[in-house]
Amino acid sequence: MTSSQPLLGVPRDAEVPPKVSVLKVSVIVPTYAPGDRLDRVVRSLDAQTMPEWDFEVIFVDDGSPDDTWQRLQHIRDTHTNVAIERIEHSGWPSKPRNVGLDLARGEYVLFMDHDDELYPRALEAGYAMAARNQADVLNGKETRTDQSKWAIEVYAANIDNAIDRQDIHPLLPTNPHKLFRREFLMKHHIRFPEGRRVLWEDVFFALDIAPHARVISVLADTPFYRWVRDAKTASSSYGDHPGEYWHWVREIVRHANEKLSGPALESQWRLMILYQYHRRVLLRLDTSFFGAPSQELELVKAIVEDIINNHIPAELDAALSPTELGKAALVRTGRWDLLEKLVAVDAGLVGRSTTTSVRWMDGKLRIRAESRWTGAVGAPLAIRNDGDRIVRDLPSAVAAALPYKAVDMTAALASAHTSIGIRARDTGVVWMLPGECEPGVTTAARPELVVSAVATLDPSTAIFGRPLDEKSWDFTARNDFLGEINQRDLRTSLSARSAVRDGHVYIAYKNAAGALSLDVDERRRSLAGSAPLDPNQAASFLTESMGGALRLLIRRMPTSSFELPFTGVATSDDTEIEGSVTIGRASPEPAWIVAREDAAWLQSTVQQRAGTYPITLNFHDREMDSGLHVTVGARGDLTFSRQTTLR
Repeated sequence: MTSSQPLLGVPRDAEVPPKVSVLKVSVIVPTYAPGDRLDRVVRSLDAQTMPEWDFEVIFVDDGSPDDTWQRLQHIRDTHTNVAIERIEHSGWPSKPRNVGLDLARGEYVLFMDHDDELYPRALEAGYAMAARNQADVLNGKETRTDQSKWAIEVYAANIDNAIDRQDIHPLLPTNPHKLFRREFLMKHHIRFPEGRRVLWEDVFFALDIAPHARVISVLADTPFYRWVRDAKTASSSYGDHPGEYWHWVREIVRHANEKLSGPALESQWRLMILYQYHRRVLLRLDTSFFGAPSQELELVKAIVEDIINNHIPAELDAALSPTELGKAALVRTGRWDLLEKLVAVDAGLVGRSTTTSVRWMDGKLRIRAESRWTGAVGAPLAIRNDGDRIVRDLPSAVAAALPYKAVDMTAALASAHTSIGIRARDTGVVWMLPGECEPGVTTAARPELVVSAVATLDPSTAIFGRPLDEKSWDFTARNDFLGEINQRDLRTSLSARSAVRDGHVYIAYKNAAGALSLDVDERRRSLAGSAPLDPNQAASFLTESMGGALRLLIRRMPTSSFELPFTGVATSDDTEIEGSVTIGRASPEPAWIVAREDAAWLQSTVQQRAGTYPITLNFHDREMDSGLHVTVGARGDLTFSRQTTLR
């Protein structure tokens, strides 16, 4: 798209903006050759429910070599709340963010990447909560396009002030997709570290914030930011150079130790260091770690040993899972030879979940599932019975070098957890469902971990007490074991389960990938296709007729009413859904899906000459084949059949 083409249509000048003394939010967007991805950012800003006169957008171009500057000029010229700035290429988002911060006028600032999206109510809901709590930081619900599991544990509930949170550091995830009080940043001289490549510059930014913040609010019930991962970016290149990767991990740990020192920040320090220890240190010590060239590997080993031995206190190892503890213990003793054998045993750990039951009960969908954990390529877990304990099945030399807590798996198996959620197919928003689970270990010769889970979906309250707000959903199972979390599609082999409730049609079905999905109001699945109409239980009666001679004279056709039950549709209230039915090529007739205590019925009328005709339905503005034909008799009597062809 060239700069002369409109990006998003006409300027938004339909309303006369009031005089605003202080802008509520400044959105700062650094750009560098974003291409058409920039359109996505602007569309999401234009879709904000916050009035445009309450926020500004500042694009800072980092010396893009293409037509980005011309595109930004066009955006500025077609919007009343956009400012643009251009700087010499710095090579990293830090400097353009800092330039944008100096230009910002809003009470709060938000840093967006040039290819991401804000959800429509992000600024309105985020600012309202931040202002109400006088928050230094507003951490809004974020999703990530390539990970259903992303930050789910962070956004379990709205929290007015999470500063003393004990389960997770209040600034996690540490990316800058949050609202920051501008005066707070200025007062404490907080900026992003500048340089050609400063890996995890946002983590350093967060660590500079942490000692000074007094109120950090968490907005969990409203989608805020969508991190789009659809191409290789600077952050996806972090693993390309192991030496660089580990250098910056060490710098993060050092910075955390420095910034979060002292008794008042001890809890925050512990949570942040444990997060870095797990995610950026121990998780990276896998089979791929040992695939680096020998010279580079020796250099990296020295950095890892320095991080673990000199910057992460050994007492934190007590919080590790057995697999993590084993890695830490071998690094602390310099046994890299044994560590390579250990990670080979642990490779490929994954939990896969399958439904065992899907039922509508009292208007709610009840789901039961089983999750089975395996090793590489579906191999059994490397565990065995040892008296009344279950231990890791390791090479003898490896087992002998580990503390017993790194070998004994009994407690870890008992704490394995599975929960079920739903992910909106269009927007990627994930909501977890209420439920419970029970881990169990089979008593076979080689023990197997199986977690049984149950969850309930109430369509009217599924989103923090609000009804489902999108039409297509996919179910996911979140499996947590040994510090490993995977959230994958929930597999199913069951046929469709349909319900009519509160004026809506809900269809739980197996999608093309073999996983459980939910259709709302027949967007992708029709009720007739998922719960066929039963021609054998049809009822009909003639509602309008005329005598033979008169009828022939004016050629009027009889009108007959009918009702057909859908098979296997759960109902919980008296619901009517309006649509239409077309008999053959006649004009559409009004029709209704009517829910009763016993079943759901299709009700409509037929006005046709004698003959056999296909029945086409139209509900929720979607035309669909009913799967039936109706035969109209000479006197208007109706017979329904599941014929597939007409002669």
